[in-house]
This record gives sequence, C-alpha cells and structure tokens, in this order.
Amino acid sequence: AAMTELRHLLGLLGPADAAGEPAPGDRVPAGQDLRPQPGLGQLRSLIDGVTAAGLPVDLHVGDLPHGLSPGLDLAAFRVVQEALTNVIKHAGKPHTSVSVGCRDGDLVVAVTDAGRPAGATGGAAPAIPGAGRGLLGLRERMALYGGELEAGPQPDGGWQVRARIPADLVPTAPPGR
Repeated sequence: AAMTELRHLLGLLGPADAAGEPAPGDRVPAGQDLRPQPGLGQLRSLIDGVTAAGLPVDLHVGDLPHGLSPGLDLAAFRVVQEALTNVIKHAGKPHTSVSVGCRDGDLVVAVTDAGRPAGATGGAAPAIPGAGRGLLGLRERMALYGGELEAGPQPDGGWQVRARIPADLVPTAPPGR
C-alpha cells in the first residue's frame, strides 16, 4: 500500500519515467490498485490484522471530527500503522494501546506499548541499518497539517508515538452546516 501511494505521489509530481510509469492524466494500466487510501474508518481492520499476527492491541476511539480531508485522514491512519509496525519490529509483541480522538480541540492520535526495559532481549528484531525513516516521514506529514509528532520512551517503560493536529485545520461539522 505504501509503495502504491508513493508511486501515485511521484506520478503527480512528474512525467512518465523511463520505466514506463504513466504520467498524470494517462490511463492506468490494468491491474493497478485503485482502491481509496485508508483512513481512520479502517482502524478496526488494521487492529484486527495486527492482533491476528499476535500483537495484543486495545483500540480506544473518542469523538472524531466530521469531514476530515482525505489527506489528513490518511495521515492519521499512517501514524497508527507505522507505530504498530515499529512495535512489532523493535519491541516484539507487548500489550499496546491505540487511542484516537479530539482533545483540547485537536485531533490526537497516540500509540503506546508496554515495551521492554532497555537492553531486554527476545522477540524483537534488531535495528536495521539504514532504516528509521518511518518516524521522519510521519513528522513531515504532521508538519504539512501544522501538527507535530512526538515519539519516545515512556517513564515506566515502553514507547509512545503521539500526533497532534491543530483544531483550526480539522473541520468539526460536515460542510454546508
């Protein structure tokens, strides 16, 4: 899904390349994935998938604003997706909590895992050299919406990824009301 999204974004930025990728406005080759990008409405499906893979996850969804732009909806979903991927890659399968809602007028997305104490072993894959662009990409996505992303260890162990998007960029009622 990420590669499809990247190809789409690159296609919007430039003409067809030497590999024959279509330019914007060109017909899409048969078989290319044209499903809509995911959003907060698909969180349950994402959580069900990682739970089936063995990661225990609690999902807490509070009041959400109506009329999120597709880009903002996708950005919020990607925060959860990347954070859960990082839990599995770096912490194994600790109990994890995902919360999404409005707080103090902002859209807030948080993924917190119980983690392991520093230096603990077992279950988690070692760090991959050259990796680590996921959180950077999320920070850039949040910056596009005037938001911010914080990621780091928790005082009692574990790790948290938390994104906040300012309320003035998040419509709270459907357009036309």
